[in-house]
Amino acid sequence: MRLADPEQLEHVGLTQYERKALMALMLCGVADAATLCREGSVPSSKIYLAMEKLAGLGLVQVQPTRPKMFAAFPSEVVVARIIEIARERSERFASQAAELQATFTSLRSRARGRHPFLDLALGVEGHIRRHLVPLSAARQRILSYMEAGDLMAIDTAVKGGFPILRRIAKNAAEHGVEHRVVFGFSYQSAGRLLEFLKAHRHDLRQVTGVRYSGELGHPFHVVDDETVVLPLDHPFVKEGRFASLLVRDRELADSLAEGFQELWRKAMKSLREIQVDPRGYKT
Repeated sequence: MRLADPEQLEHVGLTQYERKALMALMLCGVADAATLCREGSVPSSKIYLAMEKLAGLGLVQVQPTRPKMFAAFPSEVVVARIIEIARERSERFASQAAELQATFTSLRSRARGRHPFLDLALGVEGHIRRHLVPLSAARQRILSYMEAGDLMAIDTAVKGGFPILRRIAKNAAEHGVEHRVVFGFSYQSAGRLLEFLKAHRHDLRQVTGVRYSGELGHPFHVVDDETVVLPLDHPFVKEGRFASLLVRDRELADSLAEGFQELWRKAMKSLREIQVDPRGYKT
């Protein structure tokens, strides 16, 4: 008879032979090592170590006879003990997570600036779904400088059923993320900016600061002082936004964050300072 191999028992640290030995004993109820080897297809060189471990975990009983005999617990007792072992392993791992995170962080800090990661996304959809999604996973800070092309891309995504602003706002609220935005505009694009702010006012409530500036022509986002998103627009492309770059590089992020702080200092604080040119925008 070929016994099933419950691979989920790997999650509590049981090897294949230990799992087979346990299944064979559950089948037999009481058995010696030779019987378990035969019923579970376990090599004789492995059986005693396997049973010793199972006994140490409280999954089987050992009868100190000659030859040594092993007895199975009722199935509900075994399952309850397996759940307990899994919980103990999980709690032990959780208690060590801070140390593991510190180890990973130290390794990442050594790599930053030397091995930047670069990803190119094409089109409006690629920009939104691949490069703006990291904003909805930020944990500390987002610095955004946006222009007309960004507003159009976000509007397109929202109308297409992808509420990216809502995702960013929800994450910011849950994790206390600082999100400051400078909107760059021209006289021609001021009307579009006003409509954008009105249409998305509910999803912009979690933004911790908003200011307004003349257009620079180079929108960007800096996420958690490490990830940079650089949207790319061209007037000859119908949609305007033809691609974007996502770069993970501490040095670049620091440089753009420094520039953002200077832009923030000089930017206007109130919409009342925007003078709309009605000739430059059509609904």
